[in-house]
Amino acid sequence: MENLSYGWVEMKNKTILAFSILHFLCVPLWNQTHTEKAGQKEMERSELEHYLRTAEITLIEKGKIPGRTNAWKITLFDGKNERQAHFKFINFSRPTPIADSYTCDLAAYELDKLLDLGRIPPVVYREIDGVMGSLQIRVENCIPLNVQQQRNLPPPDAEAFQNSLEELNVFENLVYCERQELDDVLIQQESWKVLRVDFGQAFVPTPDLIPEQKITRCSKKLFENLIKLEDEVIDSKLKDLLSENEISTLLERKSLIINTIKKLIQEHGEESVLF
Repeated sequence: MENLSYGWVEMKNKTILAFSILHFLCVPLWNQTHTEKAGQKEMERSELEHYLRTAEITLIEKGKIPGRTNAWKITLFDGKNERQAHFKFINFSRPTPIADSYTCDLAAYELDKLLDLGRIPPVVYREIDGVMGSLQIRVENCIPLNVQQQRNLPPPDAEAFQNSLEELNVFENLVYCERQELDDVLIQQESWKVLRVDFGQAFVPTPDLIPEQKITRCSKKLFENLIKLEDEVIDSKLKDLLSENEISTLLERKSLIINTIKKLIQEHGEESVLF
């Protein structure tokens, strides 16, 4: 019996040692893979930003894109790749009664990067045909959210898709950009990644959240990044794009969103609120 007990203990110790070694080997590998993916995403985004800023403009098509902003369709070529982009130049800044400005698109994209969200296609500041505005890459093979709903197209992973919409809802509340037109929400057909364009009327100077878009859930990553993101960093990045009032109310909404999510966690539990 004593020998049997000793053998069991020895086997247990060997098992623990094996798992310890496996953990030692796999955790750095996971961290390295995670870091590499983040680095690759950052590189792809930076490359697209560089492309938008520097690629030769081979064609300007005005009046080709329907909508309130009269955006131009731009064809770009860098010697290797030809791509399309949308150029917005309307700049009706507040306190204009009906505010709509390309600077808000640039501000939303900067905030998207600060939060490592990846929901907004790259957009940069550029002068085209003597006009200053924002140039945003056109994402290929996408369908608007309203088309997906009208055709009742089922996502391959319904839970992941709904989580993406919930995460986007939190961001829309943060920048106060109501989801009035569902064609502003795009779905990549192959990956079913959810993207959002047109933030021209965002950053309404109110400390409140969007009444029709209640926050009920949030990704753990976005929640943690909201907490980590310092107000001074936001102000530094957006001060040339937004007014002081727009930034101050943005910061108030950030605090309100964090407190709202914390309250939801207290009431319903972390597993029900964070994903």
